[in-house]
Amino acid sequence: MTVSTGTSQRATDRETFMNLVKVGIGPGCLALPFAFTKAGTVMAPLTLILMTMMVYRNMRLIIDIKEHLKAAYPTQQFTTYGDIARQVLGSRSGQVVDYLLISMQLGICTVYFRFIPTNLHATFTSVTQDRWLVLIIPFVTALTWIRHMKQLAAFAMFANVATVVTICVIVGFAGSNIVAEGGVADGLPEVTLASAPVFFGTAIYSFEGCGAVPSVHESMQEPKNWVTVLGHAGVVIFVCFIMTGELCYLSYGEITSGSITAELAHRTDNPIIGLCNVMMAAAVLLTYPIQAYPAIEVFERKLGIRGDGGGAAQAEVRSSPGRGGVSPSADTLHATRRTQQAAFRTLLVLFTAAAAASVEHLGLIVSLFGSVNGSVIALVLPPYLDLQMARVSSFEHSAVNMITAAFGLLGGAAGTAIAVQHIIQGEEVVGE
Repeated sequence: MTVSTGTSQRATDRETFMNLVKVGIGPGCLALPFAFTKAGTVMAPLTLILMTMMVYRNMRLIIDIKEHLKAAYPTQQFTTYGDIARQVLGSRSGQVVDYLLISMQLGICTVYFRFIPTNLHATFTSVTQDRWLVLIIPFVTALTWIRHMKQLAAFAMFANVATVVTICVIVGFAGSNIVAEGGVADGLPEVTLASAPVFFGTAIYSFEGCGAVPSVHESMQEPKNWVTVLGHAGVVIFVCFIMTGELCYLSYGEITSGSITAELAHRTDNPIIGLCNVMMAAAVLLTYPIQAYPAIEVFERKLGIRGDGGGAAQAEVRSSPGRGGVSPSADTLHATRRTQQAAFRTLLVLFTAAAAASVEHLGLIVSLFGSVNGSVIALVLPPYLDLQMARVSSFEHSAVNMITAAFGLLGGAAGTAIAVQHIIQGEEVVGE
């Protein structure tokens, strides 16, 4: 990502706050009631508070590292995790981090391919999830053929509005249900250790916007206000998370679906819930290419098919004689490249769809990708980079770094193991 140096094109504090909230609150928030079911009424919110504090500290930490590097290497840009890791750990490690971020984006795309059928089937029960998955493939494929990210801005805005509206509706329904029932659901455990790793993976997946933090900071007009803006955004995100997860769990009891809107559609015929289901399915479908675009960009460059023609095609015409020494026209090369891009993007869509089809439970696939990728990006990588740089000599600072990284590693390993075990065993899930 290249950011203009003109301050007029940079984000104000208010715009930065909105950007942080947008990348922080996504469809993963709707899986939190399922996550809370796996940890208990007391353990879940306390652990979420701890995770939020760690993630918030790490967001500040990665920007501190970024600013330290910019001061030491003023001619270089550090706008991504990969840029930072490449400078601290070396070029190979930087590439590993880049591919880790790509795998996280592809994981989100895979989750989307399970989220959409889950929500649509909950509303239109006559069509199975597998059939919905197949039906949406052509639409998702066509969206990935869009050439530029800026052409997706309207889709992103719709998704943001749909997510905020849906969360407000869900929280409102949960609160009303508690009042109507005269209290919370009966028999809810306070602590559930056996399935707590599933909670970890699902909860850390909800912090899916962590990878965008360096880019958001880079776009600020007033970077000195970062800590304040981040703090305000963090409070809003945490309140949304805790209300969606804890309030829904207390209101409805055990949640078996990885989408609370899908769960409620099985429990009630209220058309508002059905509308939220369809709205969220549409929002996720329309934003699939936004999540896939970073991976598409990297892979197409690696394959040599990146570019839109124009000057690149003209240069290739001059340097690539065709058969019999006759150079192909720029139009021919451009058309060939577009065909190659469409073919690759189609294969990428089919790959993520096939991965989603192999796991029937939305909650478990969310937990798996959160444990594998989210734990490293949100909890492990920032303190590890800080330890490698040895910026701060304080023992307490280093100890917190090591505890945070160890928590991320252990939680990620346990969450991955439990999620894989349940997926292999084919855990039966009511209501999906």
